[in-house]
Amino acid sequence: MKTDDLIDLLARNVEPAERPRWRMRLMLTLLAGLAIAIALVVTFIGMRPDIGTATWAVLLKAGFSAAAAACVLPLAMRLMRPGAPLGWRLAAVLIFAGVSLLAAFVALMGMPSEARMRAWTGGGFPWCIVLIPIFAAPAAVLMVWLARSLAPTRLTLSGAAIGALSGGLGAMAYAMYCPIDSVAFVTTWYVVAIAVCAALGAMIGSKLLRW
Repeated sequence: MKTDDLIDLLARNVEPAERPRWRMRLMLTLLAGLAIAIALVVTFIGMRPDIGTATWAVLLKAGFSAAAAACVLPLAMRLMRPGAPLGWRLAAVLIFAGVSLLAAFVALMGMPSEARMRAWTGGGFPWCIVLIPIFAAPAAVLMVWLARSLAPTRLTLSGAAIGALSGGLGAMAYAMYCPIDSVAFVTTWYVVAIAVCAALGAMIGSKLLRW
């Protein structure tokens, strides 16, 4: 048997087992990161007192955060593997951010001018841009640990994708506490918080991903 034929045979035998194992590891990592984020929210700041009557608002905010994470996930998965082309994945993230900010603008324009600032900021400093990165940190650490075993090559972009993905998970957990249900607030400041996570991931994660 020729060497090339042997390599092809081994590749065919290994790939079907490798792919499900990789997907399972990623799924478990994401679930663990989300569970830790939820535990941190419940332990340190608690759930909003009216969560029973505000269930739909909480679910919508968590759903928006999950959609953000879902948009980043294909990009993060591709960047974790060396040499893989990005294709449409980066554009999908940018489109989601643009649509979110457009939704915030439309929501604000539909309000009386005197109510816009309160709806946009929630009547004070948007603490989600501080708290979401904190709750996202455990998921980011777990994903960096997973990514190191896969030898990514574009470290800064990989770190940013991991940060943004963990930011989406952190935002899902934070939605249980967030007392502000304004569409403009969520589609602006949750996106900003996830962008902060991406920036931190690019700066810190790129160093931790070196191998």
